[in-house]
Amino acid sequence: MENVIINVIKYILSAYPYKEELSASRLTKMLYLTDWKNAIEHDTQLSQTVWHFNHYGPYVDDFVDMARKDKDINVVNTKTMFGGNKQLFKLSDKNSGKIDLSDELKVIVDFVINATKDKNYDDFIKLVYSTYPVISSSKYSNLDLVSKAREYKSQLNAR
Repeated sequence: MENVIINVIKYILSAYPYKEELSASRLTKMLYLTDWKNAIEHDTQLSQTVWHFNHYGPYVDDFVDMARKDKDINVVNTKTMFGGNKQLFKLSDKNSGKIDLSDELKVIVDFVINATKDKNYDDFIKLVYSTYPVISSSKYSNLDLVSKAREYKSQLNAR
């Protein structure tokens, strides 16, 4: 499973048009959105991650740690426009170039990229916070994306 996730990360890093926006927060939340979309479409999460809804929204450190350890990904320390520290993730110049994703998974990741690429960070966060698992859960709880996807689809079908 880790291999699939690292390939999704590399795919996002290669396909996302605004590389300077790919901070740890945005990248992690894009993986959350990918997991959420996969749960809706295929009744399973892409990752086996237990997403936790903390004060930063859905977040886990696992993906950032995974990206840091990968030889094809560089972490660049930089500053936000407000002067805070920020880590950007980029494919290294020595990247092997091979990103192995199924066509089905590329469709899901492309959907997430297209839904988020033109959003500034505040609008991006609003999108993440508007997802059904977040609006229907208590802060500081774990988000079961598969059961939330089932609830969400049953509510849509009831309309």
